[in-house]
Amino acid sequence: MEEIRIFYPDIYKWVVELFTATGMSEEDATITTDNLLSSDLRGIYSHGLIRLPIYIKRLLLKGVNPLAKPEVVREFGATALMDGNNGMGQVVGVHAMKLAIEKARQFGTGYVSVRGSNHYGAAAHFARMALEEDMIGITTTAGSNVMAPWGGTQSLLSNNPVAVAIPADRHESLVLDMAHSVVARGKILVAAKKKQAIPETWGLAPDGSPTTDPEEALRGTLRPVGDYKGYGMALVIGLLSGILPGGSFGLEIKDIYQDFTNAQNTGHTMQAVRIDCFMDPSEFKKRVDDAIDLMHQSPKAIGFEEILVPGEPESRMEKINREQGIPYSVALLKDLTTVSTDLGVSVPTQVLASQ
Repeated sequence: MEEIRIFYPDIYKWVVELFTATGMSEEDATITTDNLLSSDLRGIYSHGLIRLPIYIKRLLLKGVNPLAKPEVVREFGATALMDGNNGMGQVVGVHAMKLAIEKARQFGTGYVSVRGSNHYGAAAHFARMALEEDMIGITTTAGSNVMAPWGGTQSLLSNNPVAVAIPADRHESLVLDMAHSVVARGKILVAAKKKQAIPETWGLAPDGSPTTDPEEALRGTLRPVGDYKGYGMALVIGLLSGILPGGSFGLEIKDIYQDFTNAQNTGHTMQAVRIDCFMDPSEFKKRVDDAIDLMHQSPKAIGFEEILVPGEPESRMEKINREQGIPYSVALLKDLTTVSTDLGVSVPTQVLASQ
């Protein structure tokens, strides 16, 4: 499918204007745009602008409250419970991680559990917030049901991702961001948009059999990574991110692609850990560098030219996309243009020229 590259500054202002046109404040629109475009910059297109049309639809139909203000409803020492009041997940997530970082400054660690939120985008965005403070960032979330329990066919679980960001010195920070399905549902959405077949290890048809048809996979379920092991991890994170804070779980969860008017009540967890509670941060980061070097220097298996650590591919992609522009499919840009026209927002010249 035809793609064009659009430079980050050219598309940033447009996306902010699209969100403010739904009633969001400029501050919250900026927070949400930062999340989506940071994903596209880092090559995580499944969590970037491809999500914008559904976010806009839910905002306009009041499935998400564009003016919501997250609030702390319970607090004890290094912990807190935050209610997002049905706000954008990106906005709620940033507030929650900021609070976790504040508590870590005081107590050495901060753990914030969240309810009343929505889909919050790429988890790594929040974990990376802790890096500037010489802290380790950790986040998990529960979301729309896309996986069946291992051996079943009914979607009863999200792929419930976890992200961990660990600072380094010479090297880029190590950032693990993984869902507990083989791939994110957004990658199958991208394949469906491009009318491309998917590997049969990605998704399962409605009867539980492997499929290479992205449309069949979207009607069925995602395959858990490690099969029963991924199912187990997704279940545990669903309990911690969903049930513990009072969020939705199982059949209570609303699918954002099917239910546009009801609150999701999505749950998240945010944790920040001060490194200096355990050792000098500079020493820790040097040892992380050594660990990364050790991984890089491992003898390579047949077919591999280099060994990378989590976060390296995304960091490299971000540099390319900042220099050359972010690649978007013309089909997606047409969808965004339609949304923009409906909202009365001007479309960037470069986007119009692609159509």
